[in-house]
Amino acid sequence: MNTVEIPEKSIKLEIPSHWDEMSDSQRRYCLKQAVWASLGIIGVQEAKVRCLYHLMDIERDSRSVMWDRIRSEAQVSDKYSRIFLLCEELVTFLFAANEKGELEINYDTVYNHFPELRASKVTLYGPAHLCADLTFGEFRAAIEYMESSFQSRDDMDICRMIACLYRPERQDYDMVAHSESWDGQRKQPFNRALVPVNAGLVAKIGTVYRTAVLLWFSYVVKYIQTEDLQIGGVTVNFSPLFGGKRKAMDDDAPRSGSGYGWISVLNAIAKEGPYGDMDKTEKAGLFDVLLYMLEMHEQNEKLKQKSKKK
Repeated sequence: MNTVEIPEKSIKLEIPSHWDEMSDSQRRYCLKQAVWASLGIIGVQEAKVRCLYHLMDIERDSRSVMWDRIRSEAQVSDKYSRIFLLCEELVTFLFAANEKGELEINYDTVYNHFPELRASKVTLYGPAHLCADLTFGEFRAAIEYMESSFQSRDDMDICRMIACLYRPERQDYDMVAHSESWDGQRKQPFNRALVPVNAGLVAKIGTVYRTAVLLWFSYVVKYIQTEDLQIGGVTVNFSPLFGGKRKAMDDDAPRSGSGYGWISVLNAIAKEGPYGDMDKTEKAGLFDVLLYMLEMHEQNEKLKQKSKKK
């Protein structure tokens, strides 16, 4: 959190310095402004100012507008210079420049702050933080639709991607939720044949929420691909599966690339079927499969090193 102090007015405010530090209402508001800016509805600077005001709990009402009108031009200019300076100091994390120098929404969190989404009268239930509870099949399908959306720019591809992650409540939830054998999943089991149907439900969700899920998932994908993870108390890095951490990061384009390096790897894993046939592999946990493949990769590397020494 950032701290803003105005001693002469005895004011001290704690301002979130990251998406994860925001309240749910703050996050929704700031995402809305950021999405509007990305769509060209408002400017990026306007989005920053609105977010700053909201995070500082400042209301721009008719009285503040009136004061701006009666102040001198120099006073108004000084006021907004201070506001823009505060924006640069406090809310720069909302956007980041891509390799072309263009500002994009910088929703860099692995936490799923939208575990449930409302699609008209239906509630859709999403994955855990870092997609930790996804099956290999769910993840693979979502990656494929995400990449397709980056190529086609078709909103329905985004809806299909989200439909792989968010689904309605399973029919037997009330019964199994109290069973000792319950797997903890409230949503329907993943069935790729039902993706088009559930995508129709996702299409009823607001653009801001669909964009938030797309940004979150693409960030999680790249995070799993490049960063150190704590799994079962052990530090693990899956980047060797993608040719190394630096290569994985360099090969990725700023927007669409977060999934590109996965396609060949996931398809190879599916064909190899480490848990038996492809169907069983698809139903296995994502991290179970990745850990298995990493172990196989490390064993192969050791064998290569031994053969070189001979």
